[in-house]
Amino acid sequence: MFLFLDVISPIPEFHVINDKKIILSIQIIHNNDEKLSDTIIPKYLELQETYKLKEIITHLIITTGPGSYTALRVGASFIAGLSQSMSLPVSEISSENIFEFLEYENLHSGVYIKSSNNQKFLTYKKNGEFFHIKIESEDFVLPNHISNLFCNFINDNSFDKNVNYKSFSITKIILENLNNLIFKENLIIKPKYISNNIILN
Repeated sequence: MFLFLDVISPIPEFHVINDKKIILSIQIIHNNDEKLSDTIIPKYLELQETYKLKEIITHLIITTGPGSYTALRVGASFIAGLSQSMSLPVSEISSENIFEFLEYENLHSGVYIKSSNNQKFLTYKKNGEFFHIKIESEDFVLPNHISNLFCNFINDNSFDKNVNYKSFSITKIILENLNNLIFKENLIIKPKYISNNIILN
């Protein structure tokens, strides 16, 4: 079985996956007033006590961004600790993986992610290279080549441009591509923290 920790969605969640199906999901926080760092361990221990996760989990999956700096840091540290203490392999899922898994005219597509605290990020590919942008202004203009935008939330059509909006579910993408995920032991997890301050990237 797989334990999947999603820390790039607006509400971080644990999912337990078996036979390409979600058999259990639990929200780690319920609103932006709660802190992931305060709740992630109690929620995991609650799962462990109820479902004996240590006896059934064989692989770990974590989303690595872009997203909230705090959520990425806490999630990566937590999964790294589980991986080391339980000798479990880990697979990282970033917006780049999501972009490739979608395979929909991706030369003209972007992945638009809303993370916790209403932080928004755009990933796109141009000339074979991935670009990540943190969207902090309502005046942000999409790159001209993007005609398809995949969103992990119900989009508000905030961009003043003729764009084809499509929603996606990170969990569904994980389930559909479970056999394609790469798991590594002793993995050094590298979150994609994106800031418009170049010094912080």
